[in-house]
Amino acid sequence: MQRPEPKLSGRGLTLALLLACILPLIALTGYAILHGPATDKSLPVEVEVTKRPIPVASGEGALLTDVIVVRNKADFDIPNLTLDLNSQYFLYQDSPLKAGEELVLPQRIFSTKSNQRWVPGRYPLTEVNVTGRLPSGARGVLEVEVAGSR
Repeated sequence: MQRPEPKLSGRGLTLALLLACILPLIALTGYAILHGPATDKSLPVEVEVTKRPIPVASGEGALLTDVIVVRNKADFDIPNLTLDLNSQYFLYQDSPLKAGEELVLPQRIFSTKSNQRWVPGRYPLTEVNVTGRLPSGARGVLEVEVAGSR
């Protein structure tokens, strides 16, 4: 003897598929209305684009180099620090940026995901973005537009 199997008509299948698509959209819309847009918190750092003498590999003397200087203005460490130049060349800092610490990074150490290096002066530097994790666990972001870029 054969067991009866539930069957869905063409109309029922269409309604089921529409509900499967529409219900998540309604839920996401409701969530966005109740909680507002996703925004990042401000990261308490200061960014400076300048030139500084950087010691050469041999240790004898220093070379004036284009650098990005990041200063932690907060009274807490900032882990998961990531910087990017023009939203294309990236650098991830393994160790946290200590409270009050200044980090001097030569621009030439930034690279794309395909490992192409930033060459200072080849393209204009228009923006520097810094992200890090705040004590609350939220992501902090600072976006800096570079004035007078080459």
